[in-house]
Amino acid sequence: MNTQPRRFRTALAMTILLSVCGCTSFETRWKNSPSNSTDGVAGRWVGTWQNTNNAHGGPLKAVLVPTGSNVFSAYFHAGWGNHSGTFHTPIHGNRAGDAFRFQGSKRVFGVKIDTAGTIGSGEFNATYDSRFDSGTFTLKRPNP
Repeated sequence: MNTQPRRFRTALAMTILLSVCGCTSFETRWKNSPSNSTDGVAGRWVGTWQNTNNAHGGPLKAVLVPTGSNVFSAYFHAGWGNHSGTFHTPIHGNRAGDAFRFQGSKRVFGVKIDTAGTIGSGEFNATYDSRFDSGTFTLKRPNP
């Protein structure tokens, strides 16, 4: 008996379930987060992402949640074509004047993804880099 179709269906169902759970969790965080914050970092952000080694890109939302002194959990919801997905990465940094300079690293399916950027004056600009992909995030505070 060939079990490959059953394994494929099970894997597909799990992928869909995890995507839906991630999206629901992100939307809850989004709704419960402020559009602005006194620290200039925490809260909601909206913008785009763009891959630098191909034409991929799309809409991007982020929620930054403080978890310590100059440490945040960054939750992202990215769109590309008719697809979307969510991911989370911890970031940490230091303040330099009015700007918060940060970096972070996350392993996704065994691939290390590094990110670094600056948040200040209502703008969130970052880069990401892995052995397969690199690109930029450009975000601003959403309209209230």
